[in-house]
Amino acid sequence: MADTLKNVYEKYKQSVRDHPDKVGQVETTVRLLSYLVAGRFGNSQVLSELMYTASNLLVLLNDAILKQKSKIVPKVPVSQERLCQLLTVLEYVEVFVEITAMRLWTPLGRWLVIAAIQIAKAALRFFLLVKYKSGIQPTPPIAPIDRGSLSMSGAEEEDKEISQAEEIIAGIEQHTETKSPVTFTLKRSGKTVRTISAAPAMNMRTWSLSNLQTGVKNQRQQLTPTVLNRQRVWAESIHIAKPLIHLASLYACGFSSWKPWLLSCGLDVTSLCMMGEPDDLNVNEKAELRRRTFMLLFYLLRSPFYDRYSQAKIIFLLKIFADNIPGMSLFIKPFMEYLPAWQKVYFYIWST
Repeated sequence: MADTLKNVYEKYKQSVRDHPDKVGQVETTVRLLSYLVAGRFGNSQVLSELMYTASNLLVLLNDAILKQKSKIVPKVPVSQERLCQLLTVLEYVEVFVEITAMRLWTPLGRWLVIAAIQIAKAALRFFLLVKYKSGIQPTPPIAPIDRGSLSMSGAEEEDKEISQAEEIIAGIEQHTETKSPVTFTLKRSGKTVRTISAAPAMNMRTWSLSNLQTGVKNQRQQLTPTVLNRQRVWAESIHIAKPLIHLASLYACGFSSWKPWLLSCGLDVTSLCMMGEPDDLNVNEKAELRRRTFMLLFYLLRSPFYDRYSQAKIIFLLKIFADNIPGMSLFIKPFMEYLPAWQKVYFYIWST
């Protein structure tokens, strides 16, 4: 049995490597079907979320296979990579697990499952922050890769260019161990010229050294987390702990109270303000802060604000679209029927 499963998996990996475009089409189809199924029948919520979760896990698996094919080595230790994979899986399955627990168990069982998942996620994120200095952590930790940039020829050519640049830099470092100046400035023209003693070997010389050196450094630093100062560590810690604080406040104050809503929103705003200006952050960290800022709009769709202010206006706009735009009723009416259940689950994803 084990050999059969192993053979099936090996064949699947080979098919992913040989036909990445078709695999991407399958992933997209499964995800679109999850949207179309929602609200169509009684248990559509469970089936829709199962298909959506399966599509995310399928993307994660296929990305790992394609990375292995392209010989992309993680820039972090293996243990950290595995923790990020586990955290990503939790991010993908948490909604489906919550919906399943809501259907199978009592409300107490559902909230125990929610609490267990959020405690596990917070523990993993704190461990990554403290142990591995992971900096500003994205959600999910392992994002889908750009399939178009993973062709074998492109990857091999890029590795070759980086390797050549690193050889050039190594040659320069070897010839500058005596701490002699690498360049000097001409007095009359002000032009900067490289010294002869700092020149590498003949086979490594190039007229575009500074650009290559900068390119390699950018390649090395692109995925390197920024070292956070104390204030930013506290800001990231607040962001990580917010889901647990929100759950505790809901338990203490109840679902109809404004206190959990205000507390959670206040923690998100405080965390973003404490991060300060993102000028010194890398591209991925800036994108994550933009995502967190955008997610503040979700508070307009979370109870009790949604129940008292947003719901009537949203339903009114959806009815206008359904009645006046031909064909839109086929999509909007199932969505309107699914909206109450959708709002109760998706806008209580505590880590968003």
